[in-house]
Amino acid sequence: MLRDSDMIGYTGGGNIGNVYLDHEEPRRKVFSTFVNNKTISFPQSVYFEETEEGQAELRKSQEAYNKNSNLTLVARDTQTLSYFQNHFKADAILTTDMVLLLQEKLSGTKRDGVLFIMRQDSEKVINEKLLEQLSYKLNNVGDEVEQTDTVLPFKASDSNADTAPDLDEVRISERGWLIERKLEEIKASEAVVTDRLHGMIFCVLTKTPCLVFDNSYGKASASYYNWFEDLDYIKHTTENDPDKLAAKGNDLKKYEHSDTLDFSHSFDALIDLIKK
Repeated sequence: MLRDSDMIGYTGGGNIGNVYLDHEEPRRKVFSTFVNNKTISFPQSVYFEETEEGQAELRKSQEAYNKNSNLTLVARDTQTLSYFQNHFKADAILTTDMVLLLQEKLSGTKRDGVLFIMRQDSEKVINEKLLEQLSYKLNNVGDEVEQTDTVLPFKASDSNADTAPDLDEVRISERGWLIERKLEEIKASEAVVTDRLHGMIFCVLTKTPCLVFDNSYGKASASYYNWFEDLDYIKHTTENDPDKLAAKGNDLKKYEHSDTLDFSHSFDALIDLIKK
């Protein structure tokens, strides 16, 4: 049923590479099959490991992507843009992450406590002992510390039971309110500590003070320095002293959070591409 005049938009995220082959392999198949269609890979980060396996997977992706002369790869940071330009024949453009198109309504919710939004996957590099020490020190100065995540493959009836074993699968029709629930959870926090890119982005949207650690290949810091460095309530850190980290977190809570950034202009190149 696909016509040559139809456009293919492929989902964005942070999974071009060999770390998530369950995403990369279908992407290769789509890009290399529908070569007569304008194809746009929405904003992504890329990471092929510098190992024999990682480079072998890179060659497979290069072979698949390069079959499609109508493909445009959209990078969500300059680190990724440079990689696309150096490793693939496809056109590449830069935008910020698609989630920043959300317009979050800021209510008068009272903020309380500190929320940890930390990875539990192969991209995690922050020492668990450091997080325990940081949590202990924050608790000692009266901050209640809770843990959550932006990845939610399942849902729970109890909003505090995201990790319960008897959860139902998330349906497409439920995604909207689950996102809203997560944003409300973040808005109710005085500060957030995260190593997740979307943990940081949700804090940008809700004007929540945020201390950002990096993931294993630098996509969090890359986006921070490309897009969010000028926001007074978002700070990237490489600190590993729990006392200094606790002080940084407390300092963030003092900001007025008056800075606002309009990210709509960063999608101009993508909009123009779609309209062509």
